[in-house]
Amino acid sequence: MSELVFVKLGGSLITDKTKPFSARMDVIKRLAREIHEAREEKDFKLIVGHGGGSFPHVPAKKYGVHRGVVSPQTYRGIAEVQDAASKLNRIVVESLIEAGENAVSVQPSACVLTKQGRIVHFEIKPLQRMLSHDLLPVPYGDVVVDLKRGCSILSTEMIFDYLARKLKPRRIILAGITDGVLMNPHSSSPQKILEITPGNFNKVKKYLGGSSGIDVTGGMLHKVEILLRLAEIGVESRIVCGLVKGNLKEVLLGKPSGTLIHK
Repeated sequence: MSELVFVKLGGSLITDKTKPFSARMDVIKRLAREIHEAREEKDFKLIVGHGGGSFPHVPAKKYGVHRGVVSPQTYRGIAEVQDAASKLNRIVVESLIEAGENAVSVQPSACVLTKQGRIVHFEIKPLQRMLSHDLLPVPYGDVVVDLKRGCSILSTEMIFDYLARKLKPRRIILAGITDGVLMNPHSSSPQKILEITPGNFNKVKKYLGGSSGIDVTGGMLHKVEILLRLAEIGVESRIVCGLVKGNLKEVLLGKPSGTLIHK
């Protein structure tokens, strides 16, 4: 059976987080081509998720949707967040289709329930069937119904955390705007952390800040904590730079790059 790989295209990578609703079309289309070229050279199954960047994070922050249903206005926020997230997803899916992939959107708000922000139900049978055929599922960060809070913002990492335990991918690649996890990322000469393990996490944790621009899903610390939990069950991850032309393709084909997260 072909190995299964999860790829996340970060919101900061595929949008300009400082400008509302601004997709980086050239970056998205290049990454889609790199994914397709890698799949032509090597046989593997793939799920491509992506962050929301400057699309859903703007209405999410405006209405405080990440705090749950706190007023009648929250329902307006849910509608606007879901709409914004789906618009970016259509751009990513369309770009993958143009590149040659049989990409299919997977809408979390239609198939996921959470309780206090944790996934308690995810209807994954359609997604599993997609993988068994020549289809590429594309889930994304979204707002979903929460049984306690009324609603929750569900990050792509949380989706990957759940799916990885069910589908057992060989590895996970998070493509962002930095060459891995950096120490002192805002300094003139930031150093890259080559690997993160449960053993050194407490030492590097202080370097894990938020994201550039608006982000209601927790930033780098949130990402690394989830990936470390998956490392404990044998799923390795890499955080790599997607801005360097050809890098995502090379990582998909096995090149070491960025920061490795493992047990």
